[in-house]
Amino acid sequence: MTRASSMFELISEQDEERPYFETGGTGRSHEFYTGEEQHRREMARIYGRRWLPVDHVSRLKEKGAYSTLNIGTGSVLLLHGDDGIQAYHNYCRHRGYKLVEEATGKRQSLVCLYHCWVYDRNGKLKSLNGTYLDHFFEKEKNGLLPVRTEVRYGVVFIAFSDDAPDLDASLGEFGEFARVYELADLECVEAKDYPVASNWKLVAHNVNESLHFPTAHKDLHRITDFDDAGTYDLKGDIVGAWQSIRGGYNSVSMTGRSGREPMRLVPEADRQKINWITILPNLLFGFTADYVMMQWVWPESPGTCFVRHFWLFHPSETAKPDFSHEAVFALWDKANYEDWEMCERTHRGLSNPLWAPGQLSLDEEVVSQIDSWVAAECEDAPESSGAAVDGEGATEGSDTAVDGEGATEARKTAG
Repeated sequence: MTRASSMFELISEQDEERPYFETGGTGRSHEFYTGEEQHRREMARIYGRRWLPVDHVSRLKEKGAYSTLNIGTGSVLLLHGDDGIQAYHNYCRHRGYKLVEEATGKRQSLVCLYHCWVYDRNGKLKSLNGTYLDHFFEKEKNGLLPVRTEVRYGVVFIAFSDDAPDLDASLGEFGEFARVYELADLECVEAKDYPVASNWKLVAHNVNESLHFPTAHKDLHRITDFDDAGTYDLKGDIVGAWQSIRGGYNSVSMTGRSGREPMRLVPEADRQKINWITILPNLLFGFTADYVMMQWVWPESPGTCFVRHFWLFHPSETAKPDFSHEAVFALWDKANYEDWEMCERTHRGLSNPLWAPGQLSLDEEVVSQIDSWVAAECEDAPESSGAAVDGEGATEGSDTAVDGEGATEARKTAG
């Protein structure tokens, strides 16, 4: 089979006459970026209803391996059990005590430190450790509460809602990028969380355009060409752009050079590119020929979020005795802090109710695409019959609810 010359041969034909290029775009309102009501809608109708990408399988390889994630004021536990990876609400069924605080680890049993209830790696209640309960208690019905879980292309997805949109349809053409960059086979060699004092959408904007590279990122600008770039028009709930690596360099890192072999399926033209692809609402990929970045942005409030960043490499490279990712990590860790400062200053500006939205350039199509997608998801519509996580971490009109104290309870839909 002949290798494709570029990703453009592997995805659908791009419409170069699309409407955005006639007028550019316009930013949204003060309320859209900083408002309490907008945040509540996003938590209910996007984060409470849609499939959410939450981790990579390489961090959960062995039975008993786990990771945790806070979404709103709730917490999710991902656990590799006997039947694979399964997500649970990260709270004890007895009194709602948060079960696991650590970000990652490995355990065959999970012990609640409040009253010593013990759960196995499949979420089943093993022991009550002296808690007196009589005939009314059914042990088999008091395991951890599961969250819908699926794995695609090495990415773990969860959904709080029973009527989440079809996951494969939402992913659209993402599978071609995942296949070419062998995403399911890669290994996460480092992960880092960053708190950011800005609305989550401003972070999503920032990581999806390179116009700010010359002024904000001297290290990135030296290696990548912000002027040799473009946007994709992709099928599914995904957006994307591409950017070239300058001549003389073969890796986006502090040195700009790497002895790592390019991944074998990457098209020739894309070996000197970064493909920036985002699974909406909140997972950005930086696909390069010698490594892949995954960068999540998780909303906490209208004015705060946290970013979780993974660096993944091919196992044929990580197995080498001289493998090092330090030059890659150093570049992006520095760039991340530079980005967060810009996002935070932008949020402070947008918090002024007298601010009026400005014109977006032709190079900011993805910024406009993100805002349009979020706005469409939050339009007035009947609430989902599944879970809807609101801005306080509570769910409204749902079968399963994560309340503001973190306790998880089964409820019947009101009305």
